[in-house]
Amino acid sequence: MAKIDLAAVVHIKSSYESWEKLMLSHEDNQDRVDAGKILYGKANDNTAILLNFGMDEEEMAARAGNPEFAELIKNDVESHEFYILQEMRPPS
Repeated sequence: MAKIDLAAVVHIKSSYESWEKLMLSHEDNQDRVDAGKILYGKANDNTAILLNFGMDEEEMAARAGNPEFAELIKNDVESHEFYILQEMRPPS
C-alpha cells in the first residue's frame, strides 16, 4: 500500500459550512484532522483547499470511484482537482 500526500481543490455547490460538516463526518476524516493528517481551509465561499497526508493510494482510488461516495457528495461538491504533493529539497 503506497502512501501519498494529496492536495485537493474542492469546488463547492452548497456552502463551505455544509461541505465542512460533510467532510468531517465522512469515515475517519475528523480523526485525521485531529491528528494533523488533514489540513483544510476556506479559499472563498465556493472553494476549499484540503491537504491529506499519508493517504493510502488504493483507498483513495476506491473512495473516488465509489457510487455511494458520489451520491453522498452530490449536493455539496461540484468537482475536485487532485494533486500529489512532493516535498521540495534544496539542491545538493
